[in-house]
Amino acid sequence: MPTLSENSSSSQALPKPEAEPLAQQWTQRLEAARKHWSGQHKRIAHNRKLVAGFDWTKDPSSDDFCTLRANLIFSTMAAILPHIYARNPEISVTPLHPQANLKLFCQTLQTVVNRALLEAQLKKRAKAAVWSAMTSYFGIVKVMYQRDLQRDALMQTRTHDVQDHLAKLQQLKQQADETTSNVDQEAKQAEFEQALASLEQQVDVPLAEGLVLDRVLTEHLLIDPSINEFWDYEQAGWMAQIVPIKRADAEALYQVDLSGATPYEAEGENKARSDGRLASLVPTSDSDTHIRLIEIWDRRTERVYTMAEGCPGWVRAPYSPTKVGARWYPFFLLPFSVTDGSLIAPCLVDLTEKLQQEYNETRDKFAAHRELNKPHWLVSVDTDKDTIKRHTDATLGEVVLVRNDGRPLNQVIMPGTTVPINPADYDTGQIRLDWEQVTGLQDAARSTVDKAKTATEASIMQQALSGRISEFRDKIEDWLQEIAQYAAQILLQELGDEQVARYLGVRSQSQEDKVKLISQALGLALPAFPPVYDWPQLSREQVFAMVQIEIRAGTTGAPDKLEQQQTWLKVLPLIQPMITQLMQMKAQGGDTGPLEELLRETLRRFDERLDIESFLPSSPPQTQPQPQPSMPNADLLNSPNPLPGV
Repeated sequence: MPTLSENSSSSQALPKPEAEPLAQQWTQRLEAARKHWSGQHKRIAHNRKLVAGFDWTKDPSSDDFCTLRANLIFSTMAAILPHIYARNPEISVTPLHPQANLKLFCQTLQTVVNRALLEAQLKKRAKAAVWSAMTSYFGIVKVMYQRDLQRDALMQTRTHDVQDHLAKLQQLKQQADETTSNVDQEAKQAEFEQALASLEQQVDVPLAEGLVLDRVLTEHLLIDPSINEFWDYEQAGWMAQIVPIKRADAEALYQVDLSGATPYEAEGENKARSDGRLASLVPTSDSDTHIRLIEIWDRRTERVYTMAEGCPGWVRAPYSPTKVGARWYPFFLLPFSVTDGSLIAPCLVDLTEKLQQEYNETRDKFAAHRELNKPHWLVSVDTDKDTIKRHTDATLGEVVLVRNDGRPLNQVIMPGTTVPINPADYDTGQIRLDWEQVTGLQDAARSTVDKAKTATEASIMQQALSGRISEFRDKIEDWLQEIAQYAAQILLQELGDEQVARYLGVRSQSQEDKVKLISQALGLALPAFPPVYDWPQLSREQVFAMVQIEIRAGTTGAPDKLEQQQTWLKVLPLIQPMITQLMQMKAQGGDTGPLEELLRETLRRFDERLDIESFLPSSPPQTQPQPQPSMPNADLLNSPNPLPGV
């Protein structure tokens, strides 16, 4: 790690990336991929604007800023999300070989994986990916391990540590030396001094290390166009992640001059402003200019290339990741739906856009019809204004004199008739029915009831809702299981004894050895305790073949307390006698195998989320038989001096 004195020294001009024929070839491939997926990217921008319901070209305080009378798509997505992802899943680790004695190791790995995913903010990343799948066809999460800033893959959500501070310090020093304007140079020098003072106060801050989950926008991942079906994406020839980043930050990270990179805001400021990204891409100075870094994962050569758009060469030397999972790509894609022979399938916005448009048009016309029917009066053309004024300004109980010139009063002034409203013309019942057919979201799930329903009808509708969203939930659970499996494979390779002990909140093996040495030096005898965790040092092949990660079904949705209570009240009277019988058979040394299997099957039929092993009684400890005292010899008993006590 560079020292403060090294960072304070005058820096030299950064080198420019050297031209590479392979980099130019990849530039052509990426441009072809952009053209191939340009239709999808335009549709994604349209879907996001439709879900938000904002028009950023209008005055935010005007009535035209919110474009929709009723944003049904947003409300539907917000109602579906708690049913399919409201909490982190319950992850269990089981050995692939039941006969292997890996129970302690599986418990250790299960705790470590759950803790690592919790610290990596799995819930936030996964919920954002689910929302993206409903809006942008599929969500993407990138799983990496953070250790070395210079060698790690590109990560936007990595934990900042001393490495980031040193890189920023070096970049500020570089800018202060290269700035020609006196005002800018003084500002950069002052910023450098403040950053240096902050680092001097935090010299002892350790390096951040651990699992990182990075949320990737759908249009920021270019996939090899040769892929024809979604589930073949893992076999794609290459994937390229686009990372918008400040040019100054990229130069500080890779120590190259990226002044020739294409500015990210070159797409057009109006386009950036139209979708709500108002200020993030608008530079205030040259150092704030955004560029695109592109990280290319090539499965055919198993190399990772990093380049900046507009530069002819690499910004860092190509490398091969050493500690990855069984799969090559760290990108995990979650689809909303899948169709045959296509990577892109309809998302929730595509399925409901025209229904929402029809609903809002119906409601807008009904509102316009009501606005047209304003109360008014009809008067004769020869009626004087004083008569009209006395009639319209009359108060409660006042006697109004009307000049009718001998004509009937109803011929002089009378209420005007309104345009009749036919309720059938503005009935949205059929639209709501179509909406429920498409989304599977019934009245009860929307927290509104348009029509009273019996308990049986409500139960049928709830089953229909569960059946409709269960397919999407099943995709989410499979997706989370792949992420957990990949994370476990990485952690088994990266974590050492000290880190595992930190995850578990216990003393590491080296600390235990120190305690033993101290106790021996002091002449103290420590009691022997069983090991609290097991973390073997294994090869990559052994790691992938030892354990299996499983997600307990239905553990990601919002908990239904009433349903759980009813299930428990049903299963409790059944398992209590079985557990008692098991304990009696174990005490008598009988064969409990068939009864244990019956208990497992009973619990599986009621709820797969129940931990079956926790209900099985443990076997009583085997007591060692005490040696029987040997009978004394008969001759000894008859001797004049028998043994004492005999």
